[in-house]
Amino acid sequence: MTLHRTAWIVPSVVALVALAAGCQNQKETGSSSSPAASAAASAAPAGKLGSATLRGEVRFTGQPPEMKVPAKRVQATDVCKDKQLAHDAVVVQGGKLRDVLVRIAPKSFDGRYDVPPAATVDQVDCIYVPRIQGVLSGQEIVVKNSDRTLHNVHTYLGAETVFNEATAMGSPPIAKRLPPSGIVRFGCDIHPWMRSFVVVTDHPFFAVSGADGAFRIDRVPAGKYTLEAFHARYGVKTQEVTVTDGQTLEVAFSFDGTEPEPPENQGELQGLW
Repeated sequence: MTLHRTAWIVPSVVALVALAAGCQNQKETGSSSSPAASAAASAAPAGKLGSATLRGEVRFTGQPPEMKVPAKRVQATDVCKDKQLAHDAVVVQGGKLRDVLVRIAPKSFDGRYDVPPAATVDQVDCIYVPRIQGVLSGQEIVVKNSDRTLHNVHTYLGAETVFNEATAMGSPPIAKRLPPSGIVRFGCDIHPWMRSFVVVTDHPFFAVSGADGAFRIDRVPAGKYTLEAFHARYGVKTQEVTVTDGQTLEVAFSFDGTEPEPPENQGELQGLW
């Protein structure tokens, strides 16, 4: 598939403040570009929009793993222990799987699509919200801390750190632009059960399955495409689809729980409880 594909030490506040200061000096990925590159991007033709809709659901046919309260959350010495929330890696209701990002494969379209306003990743009750989302290449990400405790936002593209910054209680949001493509994993070195995923795509034809497993992608141009469904625990499923103008095409994906962990998210449940 074209999606690109940590011993835990609780750092002291002093160390994290130093870390945050050091990270301010790192080059922010995608935050700037040369005038020539900007001119080339603005000169690119507008990306095509259509009138077709891809609509469907993601099913789960196996026995999902039991989601429990992470042990380190139970043992936490800060506000994270106040709400004993079960982990959210696999959420299945009525045989439907939540938090699957469904998209047409990257590089399926020519042209430039208008970049939407910033997307948000929040830290709420010591969980990243949302668990997974898609953004368009060049779209800004704003990371908030709504908790009464210190977090640090440690993001990875594969094994490489994208950015790593502390977010103290009441601190202003962090605004970033991510690499132009790939799956970026968000973690917290202080609270290691916290994970979130942002999938960066060069077009806007993606959606995330809800609690009922349903997804919908509108304004798809007519054509033949590879459709991808990515779940952070079970990896990628693909299928070929053909849509015509004005059509609503019904699509279904199915996971059974035997799928191997994807390279983007190895070992999330290991030792969690």
